[in-house]
Amino acid sequence: MPTARIEGLTTERFAHILSVALDEFARSRYNDASFNRIIKNCQMAKGTMYYYFKSKEDLFLTIHKATLRDFKKVTALCLDPVRDTASFWNLAEELIFEFYRTLYRKPSASQFVTNFLTQESRREGHPAIATVNAIDSWLQDFLARGQDVGAIRSDLPLEHITVLAWGLWESCRSWLPSEANKMQALVHPDVILDIFRRTLTPAEQEPIETTDDTAFMGTAPVDLDFDAGA
Repeated sequence: MPTARIEGLTTERFAHILSVALDEFARSRYNDASFNRIIKNCQMAKGTMYYYFKSKEDLFLTIHKATLRDFKKVTALCLDPVRDTASFWNLAEELIFEFYRTLYRKPSASQFVTNFLTQESRREGHPAIATVNAIDSWLQDFLARGQDVGAIRSDLPLEHITVLAWGLWESCRSWLPSEANKMQALVHPDVILDIFRRTLTPAEQEPIETTDDTAFMGTAPVDLDFDAGA
């Protein structure tokens, strides 16, 4: 984490460093991001930056910790009870929609988040590995709850279904609203939910119909069926 010397930075200077670093980590995944480029774009001497932050990892973790706080509503929803198949998929829908809402509320962090929620972050030494492992543990538990109420297929080992769910996420990740696509969701969240339903629903069941299965491109947040500014 950053040294205690950051207390000597003005609020504006500290915010500027984090903004520049966030842009770098949003444009490039962690391994490709350049600490030297961050220093250059901050218009600081290397010695000055190292005085406040010991490494690229320190900067990443500082932004990472702040960003996770923005998703506290998603985290709270994860604790909601699951009583039957309908309540499981209703909760899954709420989780996806709240994730979209948060991305719209925090566009500067959107690409950063989608960059570290990847298989790459599972590699030993990646600063986000603890977060990804925690999400993996939650996801496996969530899918197990779905199996208990008959919402999730049980013809495969739970760990295989968890890997499958991560694979679906990786496939859909580029469709999410991000600075890379000018915060335009390339696919409606209901479509992503439908993909998960059709893949993870037990084979003997008919997938639950989505409320809207129409993909769209270039739609502004205000035109979606949720309040992007909430």
